Amino acid sequence: MNEHFASAMRRATAAVRDGQPHQATSIIRSALNLGDGTDAVTPHKAARPMASDSVPARDPSAMPGLATLRTPSGVSRTSGRLSHPLGTVVKTLNARPVQNSAPIVPATPGAPTDARFISRTFKGRAGSRDYRLFVPQTKSGAPNGLVVMLHGCNQDPDDFAAGTEMNRLAAAHGLLVAYPGQTRRANMSGCWNWFDPDHQRRDDGEPAIIAGLTMALLDEFAIPSGRVFVAGLSAGGAMAAVVAATYPEPYAAAGIHSGLGYGAATDMMSAFSAMAGSGGPLRAAPLTAARTRLIIVHGTADKTVAPSNAATIFDAMADASPCLQRRVGRVDSSSSGRSEFVHQLFEGDIIVAEMRMVEGMGHAWAGGSEAGSYTDPTGPDSSAAMVRFFLAPDARA
Repeated sequence: MNEHFASAMRRATAAVRDGQPHQATSIIRSALNLGDGTDAVTPHKAARPMASDSVPARDPSAMPGLATLRTPSGVSRTSGRLSHPLGTVVKTLNARPVQNSAPIVPATPGAPTDARFISRTFKGRAGSRDYRLFVPQTKSGAPNGLVVMLHGCNQDPDDFAAGTEMNRLAAAHGLLVAYPGQTRRANMSGCWNWFDPDHQRRDDGEPAIIAGLTMALLDEFAIPSGRVFVAGLSAGGAMAAVVAATYPEPYAAAGIHSGLGYGAATDMMSAFSAMAGSGGPLRAAPLTAARTRLIIVHGTADKTVAPSNAATIFDAMADASPCLQRRVGRVDSSSSGRSEFVHQLFEGDIIVAEMRMVEGMGHAWAGGSEAGSYTDPTGPDSSAAMVRFFLAPDARA
């Protein structure tokens, strides 16, 4: 990377920190010889908005954690030649997704009236976050498990709960569901800082906050062993991968929807590259006796986070355990407009990893509800697929 481009990235980052994202866009485009942005592509008007979760269109401030980066030179620590992938990403960002106009309903769709959806705050050594908590009504009076759901950029817990309809499924299975909310102070676009080294370590940053919240709920509600799970969309999916890698002990399984793997990026430049599908190898998770099972869902037409990121996560799991059996199949959905290619890794009769590639779907939660933002109702029900995957070992016992 030449000094001219590095200088441009420093000025763009400074512009974002000063609250001038459009000026930052112009600086980046000029450095890449893409013009000043006045020739932007006409926004694509879809029936439902595709989530610009990790990088909202034409607004560098919405890059997950762009406002909190501390890379004065702007040079990636994973690659020295990222101008082409970054240029590709910047071009794709010019198509601003249609913003959702549907009201956000902080209700519990399809759940029994005696279930509760309440607001709480968790405070721990690494920091605090507000969160929403779905408490099901069960025959025993105690939840049968816990799912921690991490929203994407420009979303909040109520929005994410409505869009994924996870509360409805949780009610049917007696599961507690926690929705931590990212703050605008931590990230000006409300993204989880999945790419920042300060939030990729155990006992520090956002992974410690999320794991601390998880452990507090596990103790409070006496959640059974092996019944604790974490999942998220895009930036939230990437943070779910970080949490599962750095705190594998409490989480029996993790769901990564339209996200990236652990250590896929370490700064702004490498984040752009990884999202474009040009990232380097994933970081190896810390060595522990625990292993978190993974379910990965991604659309084959995702223009925000390249679908190759799903394969990178799945292949890393396969490489770490070469003795696992593989199975590949196609699922033609009769209840939705999209089919899936399903890749699985088995250890005995247990599915250790599952990758579901949804044909023709963009950057959105597959099979979600129109009550929330950034969903694709024509896709197969990824919430149901995740719950089935999470509970599969116990279901066969």
